[in-house]
Amino acid sequence: MVRLSELLKVSGITGYENVDRNALVSGGKTDSRLIGSGDIYFAFKGQNTDGHDFVPQCSEKGMAAAVVDKDYKNSGEFPVIYSSDVEKTLGEFASAWRKLHKAKIIGITGTNGKTTTKEILSKILSSKFNLISTFKNYNNQIGVPLTLLSIKDDTEIAIVELGTNHQGEIEYLANLSDPDTGIITNIGEGHLEFFKDKKGVYLEKSSLYEYLYKKGGRIFVNTDDEFLREWKKGNITTFGFKNSPDITFENVKLNGKGFPEFSFNGLPASLAVPGILNLKNALAAAAIACGFGMSAIEITAALSQYRSSDKRYELVRYKNSDVILDCYNANPTSMENFLNDISLMGKDFVLVLGDMLELGGASADSHKRIISAAAKIGFRHVYLYGGEMKKALGSEHPGSSVEHIENLGLLKSEFDKVASEGARIAVKGSRGMKLEKLME
Repeated sequence: MVRLSELLKVSGITGYENVDRNALVSGGKTDSRLIGSGDIYFAFKGQNTDGHDFVPQCSEKGMAAAVVDKDYKNSGEFPVIYSSDVEKTLGEFASAWRKLHKAKIIGITGTNGKTTTKEILSKILSSKFNLISTFKNYNNQIGVPLTLLSIKDDTEIAIVELGTNHQGEIEYLANLSDPDTGIITNIGEGHLEFFKDKKGVYLEKSSLYEYLYKKGGRIFVNTDDEFLREWKKGNITTFGFKNSPDITFENVKLNGKGFPEFSFNGLPASLAVPGILNLKNALAAAAIACGFGMSAIEITAALSQYRSSDKRYELVRYKNSDVILDCYNANPTSMENFLNDISLMGKDFVLVLGDMLELGGASADSHKRIISAAAKIGFRHVYLYGGEMKKALGSEHPGSSVEHIENLGLLKSEFDKVASEGARIAVKGSRGMKLEKLME
């Protein structure tokens, strides 16, 4: 816990009242429903609600103080801290909080696999260390500070996911979280509306490595990635399946159920997630775990217990079928990887592919590329959904096994029919397409 007086030293605070400077602060929240005794409540103005309206309830719950807009009228004489920018103060408090705790910070970014790598790494390290990690994918300018503010006095490791869709955000979040260790999972075609191309993505993501290099922190480099393997500065440990990495998995194969089996430092190992694709995330997590002194026995034991969830390569039973549900996010790189991975398990799959969002001027060509790739592989059937897929299919002639379904209701009818037959099904699309509704 931290005394409130330590946090009141940050910039951007214009004043405070009814505050006990000696109060012990237990953490910080932006959701009034989650406020507990000793928490700082950050009042944000949203599209539909104003967080300032909930200051009284938070006070009743025993908050230490609320950070409010400088123009807030404190008619109830609640303990409040006035700020010229509540979001900026959230970041300032989080940065101070991080510096006042001894936890080692692991920063994770990358186009694809950030959250899965974080989840696998949490599974491994939690068997030996007291840790916290980013909740779901709360990895932006609000989510990262909230993660840091969840660090407790006995936290040994904090795994912090760093996300971005505009230039400069990784630099900001790296400075905020001050990581001791960092990894970039890969460089792909994500958020091209803002980054234009993979080089733009690399320039943004590599800000994490630049920060670690200057700090003298540990840098984990993916030798399979054409951009990342060129990074040569600092305290580097390499991982991958190609180009002579320091850490790798060997003897990789799929068993009869489509799950990967492999060896790690001579030990047999397995992962209960279908396909090969997530083995890359598992290897990234294993590499970092080695850096924290964990043995191959400890790592392989934890990997065997990991299960995917939350619409990220989640294996779900629906009606009479097994469904691979991967619809939390999608971009051209992750979609191509998905198609290739599913094809390794068999071409008898029925696929549902939804739009890939936030691609800007690259959208049309990217969707055409994905449709062409899916048709070329020759899956049993491919259902396309979304306006971008429809436009892309209009200029392509991939054959009768590929078709566009106009609305979600019609798509669900087809989906239910196929699922009732006992097919193997795989679903992927951007979060905004809400393809998980097919299974409701």
